[in-house]
Amino acid sequence: MDEAMSLRVGEAADAEAIGELTREAYAKWVPLIGREPLPMTIDYAQALKAHRFDLLHVGEELAGLIETVVDGEQLLVVNVAVRPAFQGRGFGVRLMALAEQIAADAGLAGVRLYTSQRFAANIALYASLGYGIDREEALNGGVAVHMSKRIEHPQAIAAAIACVEAFTERFNARDAAGMDSLLHFPHVILDGERLIVWKTAGQLPADFFERLVARGWRRSTYQDKRAVLSSPIKVHLLIEYSRDGEGGEVLSRHANLWIVTFENGRWGIRQRSY
Repeated sequence: MDEAMSLRVGEAADAEAIGELTREAYAKWVPLIGREPLPMTIDYAQALKAHRFDLLHVGEELAGLIETVVDGEQLLVVNVAVRPAFQGRGFGVRLMALAEQIAADAGLAGVRLYTSQRFAANIALYASLGYGIDREEALNGGVAVHMSKRIEHPQAIAAAIACVEAFTERFNARDAAGMDSLLHFPHVILDGERLIVWKTAGQLPADFFERLVARGWRRSTYQDKRAVLSSPIKVHLLIEYSRDGEGGEVLSRHANLWIVTFENGRWGIRQRSY
């Protein structure tokens, strides 16, 4: 019977065991790159003071670990390692899933990591888990491949889209006050190269809809609202819509980026970029 698997957060007393496991896990790469990979050279007594370590045990034996730290709106995976005797059992995938859960629980937008360009097996594993390559850079005499994965927050995304749909309904009803009720102030509009800041409600020009109607507009139709970045309190939406005339004739098509945030107990549109 397989021994029980358990997870716990690392403590200062685990530094030596973490170092030993990491050296075992990374030893196979030394002949490939001609030197010890960075994780083999780290002082883990110091690293434990700054980073989170989650330790995976099988029975009493430390089988794997993942080292993470918050980096802006993302969680950086500094190191993920599985002892050679336990490789091939899905523990690396389990640890990466744990990192994604940590990021989601913390309201972060995603997870990122970097690995050597020569560690092809690692790159293939991360790609299979949904990580995309962002960039490559020279590092420590080799080439580092930076990869990331966006963390979805479905409830926040649904709430942000509902806010935009309500705003669209008020827009087509030509209800400026109703539109304002779905914005957050100060409200930021990036219109081409112009930066506009509405400090309070009531800033929409009085003749705004009159001028739209004069150009043939009758309503706006939103074809797509796609989340490109999200957290529990902020969603970036790529919005595609058309301005339509009589009979549904499409007068123009537009693609904008809107930022919808949860503030003061409600969802509202904080920024629009046209």
